[in-house]
Formats: sequence, C-alpha cells, structure tokens
Amino acid sequence: MKQRFFGTVVRVILGLSALLAGPAVGQEQPVTFEFSFSNPGARSLGLGGAFAALADDATAAFANPAGLVQLVEPELSVEGRYSARRTDFIEGGRASGAPTGLGVDTVDGLRHGVSRSNRGNAPFGAVVYPAGRWSFALYRHNWADFDFKSRIDGLFAVEDGEESRAGDILARARVEVVNSGLAGAFKVTERWSLGLGIVYYQADLSSFAEEYAADEEAFYESATFPPDLLDTSYSHQASGTGVSLQGGFLWRASPQWSVGGYYRPGPRLKLRVIETAGPAESDNPAGTIVLDETSPLKLPDVYGLGIAFRSRDGAWTVGTEWSRVRYSSITRGLDVDVFDPNQIRLSDGDELRLGVEYVFVRAKPIVALRVGAWRDPAHRVVAGEDADVFERAVFERGKDEIHLTGGLGVVFDRFQVDLGADLSELARLFSLSLVYRF
Repeated sequence: MKQRFFGTVVRVILGLSALLAGPAVGQEQPVTFEFSFSNPGARSLGLGGAFAALADDATAAFANPAGLVQLVEPELSVEGRYSARRTDFIEGGRASGAPTGLGVDTVDGLRHGVSRSNRGNAPFGAVVYPAGRWSFALYRHNWADFDFKSRIDGLFAVEDGEESRAGDILARARVEVVNSGLAGAFKVTERWSLGLGIVYYQADLSSFAEEYAADEEAFYESATFPPDLLDTSYSHQASGTGVSLQGGFLWRASPQWSVGGYYRPGPRLKLRVIETAGPAESDNPAGTIVLDETSPLKLPDVYGLGIAFRSRDGAWTVGTEWSRVRYSSITRGLDVDVFDPNQIRLSDGDELRLGVEYVFVRAKPIVALRVGAWRDPAHRVVAGEDADVFERAVFERGKDEIHLTGGLGVVFDRFQVDLGADLSELARLFSLSLVYRF
C-alpha cells in the first residue's frame, strides 16, 4: 500500500443557482467560491431573471442601465434576501478499483459530502432620479457572500497494482464581493435608449486547505487529522478594488415588443498562493514556505440579450433572456506558476431564462403574479489531459441545474412590495423588495 498526494492544482468551480455560478480557487480539495450572475430584485427573481428587455425598475441600474429612462418618477428601492444552499463535493470512496471492505473503504464508487451555507442579507439598494431624456441611479449590490467547508477522508484507488490513498484534506473558503455603482441612461429616440454604469468593486476571496498524510497503521480508517500528520498547508488570498464600466441598450420595437442587451466585465484581482510544509512533509522542515506566488485573477465577464412582449392591455408580460458567462477567463488569466492548464479545464456557459407576469390591472391596489424558470449550465471544472486518477475523480463533470421561480407584487400609489422565490435541487432563495416613488 502507498499513500498518494495530489500535485499542486488550482481548482475553479462556478455557480449552481440564482446566487451561484462563481469561481473557486482552491487546492486539491475542491474549494468553491460562488457568485451571482442573476439580476437583483424580487420582481426579476420571480421572472426567472429574464429582465434585460424589461428593465423597468431601479434594479435596471445593474441588469440593464438603458432601461432607467422608463422610470418617470424618482424611486428608492431596497431588497432583502435569504438563501439556503447545498454544495456537493467528493468526500471519499473509490477513484478506481474495488473496495476492500476495510474501515471506510466500503463504497464502490465515489462518496459525496455536502457543505451547507445559509445567508440573510440586504444585497441591493438603489435610488433613481429621472431628468428629461436622462435618468441616473446610485446603487450598491452585494454580488457574492458565501462560505464553504469540505473534507476528503479516505479516497482510494489502485495504481500500478498497488493500493493508494489520496491525502486527507480539510478545506474552507470565504468570498465577498460588493459593487457600488453610478448608472446613467439617455433616451436617444422614443424607441432607443443607451445606458452606462461605472462600478467600483471591492472583493475579498480566501481559501485554506490542509493536506494530511495517511496513518500507515490505520490506512483504511477514517482520518483523525492529527497535527503530526499535517503534510502541507495551502492558503489562497485574492483581494482587490477597482473600477469597471458596464453598458446596455434597450430598443422598443413596438408598444408590445422590446429588445435589451448588456455587457458586464468581471473584476480583476490579485491572487496570492502560499504552500507551507507541515511536520509530515519529508523534503522540508515544518514551517518552510514551499511556494509563495502571486497571479492575476480575472472573474467572468457576462453579456446577454433579452426579448420581452407586453399585451396591449398591460395584463400579460413575457420575458426571455440568454446570457453568456465567460468562466474560462478565470483559468486563462492565471499564471502557469500557480495553475497547470493541462490538469483542469473550464468552459464558458450559456444561461437561458423565461418569465411570465400577469397583472390584475383593475384591482386596487394592483396585484401581479409571476412565474419563471432558468437553466444554469454545467460549468464545473473538469480534469485535463494530464490529470491523475484522483484528480479525475475529484474534478468530475457537473450537470445542468434547472431553477423554478415565482413571485407576487402589490403596487400602491407610491409604494410597491414584491416577493420572489427561486427553487432548485441544491438551493432555496427568497427575496423581498420594497419600492418607494417620490
């Protein structure tokens, strides 16, 4: 029997639900960072996020700033959200070979674990001021707020006819990204408007992983992670502030039909990777800094196009949206000193969204019902051509995630309340938005 350690690998896993879809930078154990590419606001959430061609409330400041010209009165909007999500990871099992039946080696195939993250926050707030053909908005958007914990405990394989065990690993991650923006829109003609946003972002991403040597006297037993068996510690810190520009357009092709599009570049950060030898590391004394490297880290750009239809009486609204998330920009931007492009692969993804709203226009107050759905494509990191048997097991291909959404809105003379929900296999998201027009 022999113990098997992973090589130095940077892992990136992105997005699972309305708040998901984000990059992860971790060591051997898949440490996940999640970001939201969905639009803020309970109304948009209830419509499955299909909002680019509607963009008719304060959340247009982020979703598509060109839509701000549709607001005819100053408007204040705030949102509160609660999310409960599960993130799957490979906990152990068999990467190859048949289980021996000893200790924890009883599973034929991989054993999955779940990291749970519950969050309640106020991710969006905005004030909009229209001025003739112009409209302006100040907003704050919490783009990411996420924690993750995982462990590898007993991942086995047969290599060259001999039993191997991957290094047992404890890992955790934390990410927070906040955008503060000034958006403006100009009505070029009665049918065309253009929008531009200036965004100041603050990002803080961190992950920490500890890899432990196997206890040869308890090779098939569950790991206890004693300090004397610590082989290597891995630290990843990515932080940065900066300014980026985002833009959008809105075309009212007719009173019933509209088309909207947008482009949002991802933040640029600096990633620092540190590897420290532990007591069980055979080549260096404990505490030795084995690796200390920095690298650029580019979070994904997003661009999209939407089409919306409104019935003549204003009762029915149908919105669709396609968006392209350039996940591959994360791995392409990393230096080869901290990332081997032949070990993992990450592809871009296409999100598809559909939402329907029915408004009881004659009711006092006005009441709106919403339903929607959207498809979050598989965009998990997969093993590259140089990956070994353990890396191929841990970096397994993901699957598409289907989200069902719904919501309710009540509109008074100056005040509006919206509720929204987004439900999928791995996540539950609930939103409350309040709007005051003055």
